[in-house]
Amino acid sequence: IILAMCTSLVLFSADQAFSSEVQDMMAGHAFYGKMYIENNNSDIEGGDFEITVFGADGQKPMGGDSFKYGWETGLFFSIDSEARTWAASGGSGGGTVAVAVDVNSIMIDYFLGGYLAIEPYDHFRLYAGAGPLLIWAKRETEPEESAPDYINSSSESDIGAGLYARTGLDIFFNDQFGIFVGARINNTTLSFEDETGKVDIEGYQYYGGIAFR
Repeated sequence: IILAMCTSLVLFSADQAFSSEVQDMMAGHAFYGKMYIENNNSDIEGGDFEITVFGADGQKPMGGDSFKYGWETGLFFSIDSEARTWAASGGSGGGTVAVAVDVNSIMIDYFLGGYLAIEPYDHFRLYAGAGPLLIWAKRETEPEESAPDYINSSSESDIGAGLYARTGLDIFFNDQFGIFVGARINNTTLSFEDETGKVDIEGYQYYGGIAFR
């Protein structure tokens, strides 16, 4: 339901923002995938953070035929929770103690940029896009109840800006609907720092879903 609402909102906004004399069909996607955020703290087990993402986008052509160009906009959402083990300092006695920590995150990422698309056939479409983005995120770390008293929970939220670049492949089954796969990389000014270390909210995203036009 949320994904359908997001798709409708993005496509309506894109159609209003990108309306022009060009009558080519606007393309859109509803997707689900993963984002990988680098784990910069060697004391946190489990490698890089893997966050579930979903969202929608719209692309409005401004010109071209089999080779088209235009504008795109979209939203990425993420609500994720992950349990990690942290090698925390052992306090005044020295050494370390293993502490289980729940890492909860919420992310909203809005992007607006330009794109180029190659459409050699009616049912095949390859595109690439890039531009600026705005991102808001919230990150919480909650240690288990048995953790030492000096290990505290934390909660922080902030907003940042950045740039993105992405690419995707659409395969349509008919004039309106198909499937697609895509990948995106983003670089942002947003980061969080707590007892478990510093985390930069940027990285690679891989996703797939429904394509329509």
